[in-house]
Amino acid sequence: MGGYGSVAVLLLAGWSLLDAGVSWVYIGVVGVFEALLAQRIASVGRHPVPPNEPPYAFSEEEAQLVGHYRFYFTWPEVARQSSSVLAAIGLTALLLAPWLTYKGAFVPAILIGLNLFLVATFTRQLSPVMALRLRAYKGDREALRMLEAHDPAWRKIRDAVLQRPADPH
Repeated sequence: MGGYGSVAVLLLAGWSLLDAGVSWVYIGVVGVFEALLAQRIASVGRHPVPPNEPPYAFSEEEAQLVGHYRFYFTWPEVARQSSSVLAAIGLTALLLAPWLTYKGAFVPAILIGLNLFLVATFTRQLSPVMALRLRAYKGDREALRMLEAHDPAWRKIRDAVLQRPADPH
């Protein structure tokens, strides 16, 4: 999904640069992708993870981190691929919004520009390390604690998955 989704967004954006009417197709495709992503994130939920329980035995900080970024820890590959598509959406929006404004297509330009806020929200959920590093760099101690809990949490998840007995079926 990630590579092909990014290429599709880039192609639609390029086509929108050539023909402002295609920008509505771009907006529709981006809207469908973001709606499906929001639904998938909501299906995982954000309920807290119980600390010190098998099979992971997360510490309090690790449990808080995993609970806050549940989708990222539950579906890491989907989160990585979706982040790639979101990056393409964000970069193309930075080009399309001014270009469409110049071409006089104000409504699509505004919609594409406002969509950057949604892209930023999804990016923080799907790429927490980057967001936490930025917050920690600005002096946010909670972000620093969560960043310190990231690698140990992944180690515990990886160890628990590797120790799981093979499915006999």
